Amino acid sequence: MDAAQHVQTIVQNRRRILLLALLLAAVVFANDMRKPKQYSASAQLMVVSGRESVSLTNTGDTNFLAQTYVTLAGSIPVMGDAWKRYGFSRDSFDSVINRLSVGQDGQTAFLTVTATGTSPLDAVDLARAESEALVEAVRGQQANQAYTELVGLQLNIDNLNKELNALRPADPQAATVQADIGTATQALYTRLAQPKNRVDYASPPMASSTPVAPRPFFDALIAFVIGLVLIAEGTVVLRRISDRFSATESTADVTTLAGLQVLARIPEGTGADTVEAFRVLRTNLMFLEGSGKPRTLAVVSANRGAGKTFVAVQLAQAVAAIDERVVLVDADLRQPTVHDRLGVPRAPGLSAVLQGADLNTVLRRNDSSPFLRILPSGAPVDDPSGVLGARAFRQVLEGLRAVRLVVVDTPPGEPYADAMAVASQCDGTIFVVDIKTSRKRAVRATIESLERGGANVVGVVVNRTASNRASAYYGA
Repeated sequence: MDAAQHVQTIVQNRRRILLLALLLAAVVFANDMRKPKQYSASAQLMVVSGRESVSLTNTGDTNFLAQTYVTLAGSIPVMGDAWKRYGFSRDSFDSVINRLSVGQDGQTAFLTVTATGTSPLDAVDLARAESEALVEAVRGQQANQAYTELVGLQLNIDNLNKELNALRPADPQAATVQADIGTATQALYTRLAQPKNRVDYASPPMASSTPVAPRPFFDALIAFVIGLVLIAEGTVVLRRISDRFSATESTADVTTLAGLQVLARIPEGTGADTVEAFRVLRTNLMFLEGSGKPRTLAVVSANRGAGKTFVAVQLAQAVAAIDERVVLVDADLRQPTVHDRLGVPRAPGLSAVLQGADLNTVLRRNDSSPFLRILPSGAPVDDPSGVLGARAFRQVLEGLRAVRLVVVDTPPGEPYADAMAVASQCDGTIFVVDIKTSRKRAVRATIESLERGGANVVGVVVNRTASNRASAYYGA
């Protein structure tokens, strides 16, 4: 399906698409209206590094601390403390976690604590509880770190004092140890005086009087837009899928689609059911109503791979099996396959006859039946549709007037004009529809093109059907 067909499908189904999108928006709107209102409150905290002065500038140490404290704020201990401060009985722990978020404002030293609640006051309480829990956690973390460092420094001083006491006053080592004690004492005092990292309030929790959720009109609009796109594309996909034939497509369905009678349904494979199906096709062609018995018959399909060559070969062999003289002509001058299927040379063939070669010297015999002759495609030509549409091809058909049936295999009808050129010069045309590869629109378009070009399309052969019952050849 190209872009034009894509758009055309959407335009053709625009009312249905619009209605379904509006229905989806209405459902979202009604669902939002039933939900309880949610309010949001935010508090802003400032991270201060003990190694830096208090400022609003972004430095590496402060930025790292801010990121660290965002992670700390989301930890279970801090969230648990927030839940405790907020009130165990007010909500479950899982709900509290889901209603809280802490993030860094860009790469600055500021953190934003956001909480939602059933009222502005409820949201403020939860934001305050999380903020206080984080401030306390940082304070406790710094106190523990300072205690550990001070204990280590004091232990070092105590050990140096013991070492000094063990020396004699006149010992030259005493001065060195005394100096080490002074250095260690100075380090202890410096650590005691060092500011600690901390988190302070920059602004207390504040809530808006307008609920942040649900947003019925906004959500309905978003649902409408998304629904419009998804439903439109879904319609295109369904139409594309529906363009395929079903494996159980009935004879009546194919007749309705093509506007032609189904002459035979060919099951997949080459067994007895397939042989019988071609006998049915042979019989139906012999008793066509209103068309007479066609002496020259083109076999056409919309797409390559539909099985038209298979049908042409099997039909020719089925007619030859009742001792009728048959010639199978390969008029697919683009990608011929008849010579490979029947084991005859490709050239010389039809292209040579069209250029003046003697027809009788080019016809090939086939071991399957003495009544079957093959006219292979021959060497490639530059303009297949022009050659086949010229009077020379009509003269080839006239030259085979003595045989009971001439079956002509053609290129696919959809991309090339060759099939129309051949079919318009034959007494009748049968159209091959493959359940697995043919597309409904292509089938309809090709049949209409053939009929406009003057071809007498006498019926449809449905190839690779699911059913292998003989009764299935005759009805739905």
